[in-house]
Amino acid sequence: MDYAIGISTVNQRAYDLLCELIAAGHLQIGERLDERDLAEKMNISRTPVREAIGRLSAEGIIERRPYQGNYVRTFSSKQIRDLFDVRKNLETLAVSLAVRNASDDDRAALKSLVERCHAAFDSGDRSEFEKADGQFHAMIATLSGNDTLISCLSNLRLQVQLARHSANESLELQVRTIGERNAIVEAFFAKDAAMAAKFMRKHIDGSRDAVLSQLQSRAVGK
Repeated sequence: MDYAIGISTVNQRAYDLLCELIAAGHLQIGERLDERDLAEKMNISRTPVREAIGRLSAEGIIERRPYQGNYVRTFSSKQIRDLFDVRKNLETLAVSLAVRNASDDDRAALKSLVERCHAAFDSGDRSEFEKADGQFHAMIATLSGNDTLISCLSNLRLQVQLARHSANESLELQVRTIGERNAIVEAFFAKDAAMAAKFMRKHIDGSRDAVLSQLQSRAVGK
């Protein structure tokens, strides 16, 4: 992966790149962040990297451990449940509103995103699979038309991606979510908000359970 960035947008790009690295799993849960190494790879000074880490710490993505350094955060079982409970309620509201607001073009675009996500699964491109899935959820949030809701979901997105990244290794989860996404899209075309909400809740609950299973497996394997 190319770490080099331009000088004119150095602070924001340092932040954006750290987000990308975490979301893609290049920086994993529990991994220590080496400011000097990251700055060298980005070809910038350590100050913008330090500022980016500070922003991510405030957003609950980075843990500052006294006398140890900065680490990509870990999650307890309770934190996973809390995160996904909030996500489920917000996304259920978002999809209910989005079904009512969506135009024919919106529904077609949403279907295209799902097809892209599933094509990535078929080709074994996990990175593209996760990217398209994230865009699917982001589009539903946007279609809700509720700015506060959009902002809340945006603020949660990186935490969710970080929490569920390892769970995406599960073939069972990937296969199951294909059916759930298809059902959500069908609800859009049927203009059935209740159906969309039902399958969104199922979709989020399944993701939560997969993350909790992975967390338990890692604990047993230690």
